[in-house]
Amino acid sequence: MKNEKKLILKYFLKIEDPKTHQVNMKIIGKKHSGDGHLDFFIPSWSPGSYLMREYGRNIQSFQANRSSGQELYFEQISKGTWRVQWEKLDNDNTFEISYNVFCHDLTVRTSHIDASHAFLHGPSIFMGVLNKKVEKPVVEINFPASWSKVSTGLVDISENRNTFEYQAANYDTLLDSPIEIGCHFTDGFIAGGKNHYLAFYGEQLPHENNINKDIKIIVDHISGLMGGMPYDDYTFISHFLPNKFGGLEHSNSTVLQYDNRSFASRKEYIRWLALVSHEYFHTWNIKRIRPKDLGPFNYLKEAETTLLWLAEGLTSFMDELFIYRCGLISLEEYLDLQKDNLLRYFSIKGRRFHSLESSSFNAWNKLYRPDENSNNSSISYYLKGGIVFFILNTLFIKNKKNINDLLHELWQSFLNNPEEGVDTEDVLNMIEKIGNISIRDKFDLMISTTEELDIIDSFKSIGLELEFQVEEGSYLGITQKLHGDRVYIHSVELDGPAYKSGLNAGDEIIAINENRVLADDIAKVGKYLLPNKYYDFAVFRTGKLINIEVLVESKPSTLKTIKILDQDLAEKALK
Repeated sequence: MKNEKKLILKYFLKIEDPKTHQVNMKIIGKKHSGDGHLDFFIPSWSPGSYLMREYGRNIQSFQANRSSGQELYFEQISKGTWRVQWEKLDNDNTFEISYNVFCHDLTVRTSHIDASHAFLHGPSIFMGVLNKKVEKPVVEINFPASWSKVSTGLVDISENRNTFEYQAANYDTLLDSPIEIGCHFTDGFIAGGKNHYLAFYGEQLPHENNINKDIKIIVDHISGLMGGMPYDDYTFISHFLPNKFGGLEHSNSTVLQYDNRSFASRKEYIRWLALVSHEYFHTWNIKRIRPKDLGPFNYLKEAETTLLWLAEGLTSFMDELFIYRCGLISLEEYLDLQKDNLLRYFSIKGRRFHSLESSSFNAWNKLYRPDENSNNSSISYYLKGGIVFFILNTLFIKNKKNINDLLHELWQSFLNNPEEGVDTEDVLNMIEKIGNISIRDKFDLMISTTEELDIIDSFKSIGLELEFQVEEGSYLGITQKLHGDRVYIHSVELDGPAYKSGLNAGDEIIAINENRVLADDIAKVGKYLLPNKYYDFAVFRTGKLINIEVLVESKPSTLKTIKILDQDLAEKALK
């Protein structure tokens, strides 16, 4: 921001009674003499997660005082901003800002405190000051004596183990440094001559995998390809709990969440490895190589960009490729991942309506706010973006190059101008430089239009063949959700039989041809209904019983497998 004045702030973070899910925050500092007021704000969103989360809703008991204890006048001027006032002739420029934050939402982008631990996500707890540059903020952390560990990417400046003090380079870095506190398992390894810390909260069910070793393999491989590590040390914070999945990248750390029961399954473990690879590669792609629109951050307003296909699409392609290249999975397992990606892609009718650029620009109200019509109206820039970069790699290979050349060009552009960022034209120019004008034009079409991707020929060009099959059985084109024994339609697929007949999301299916339908019956319906026959569906809709005639269809063809036609060609193309 223009005309920013620097502030030196110290944050005091205190957890007194974890079972209340509260963290007590205090900010101590000194304003400039010419400032009649300071506007303290809590961010509304988190970089890397494109949804307005309105963290101000969890703020309680805001207070403002001088260091002497005398109260300062303040008023809340927006949903996440408090204005603290000084009188014109007031010579006491000190302040102590106090507030509590309720933390009871355990995701990678929110904070959670209970009797077992505290996970603190910076944007949800650390207030900033509008139009002020916070320089080298310090955080002092106080927590119950029964807890013993703090894991974070912040710089430890504690003079002894009786205090826990940390420092960040600036406010952005403070927000970008999640904190795990408790009695969690910690370990680590040295890679590239630098410390890598592991913080594991939650217990995994028994399995035969060596998580620590495999994380190091991923770190060694990716950092080796990218030419070194752009950080002094790195922290992996992992939460292992039932039904969890997710990750969020930070400049020298990441937070990962994964189902603690699933590691005995080979396929689920591969999914975990891809998650680690994805978030770790973000250390380069998005935390350094970034769209120009994503910085400097305005934490109170959406940062709209058409380039999330670069930030997330490229990362989604590379994450699976990395774990294949470093030997953690076989070629067959890698192709099984691609089959799953393609099955999801082919099932999403929204690809007809949203280009990758449009999907990216609308992330704030589409991808991060899904509804029953999302698959009909939009496409994920993660999913389609990953497939587009797979195709780009096959085009590069024809030109005796590969995706590594683009990674190196992108990284060099960052090193040449770390503050600038890239735009679409920059990326297209790099693609043309590595390949040719034809490859540039094809890629441009793939990101800017809704034209169908040339998937089949791209796979065939590297010795792989997509094999499709028509499955037996009937097809309605709906997904269901259950409430006890009652069956509701969750979504209706565009142009499917249900869609054409007029069944709606939210309808409760009562009977088919006067035969009652309950939860145990819905999975068997496909066995009883015949393609090309009409059936009478009785449904409740907005409290009324109505009957709808539905023409059931045959199941559409689906991708069965990716067949290896030329093993040597495929391996060479993907290495």
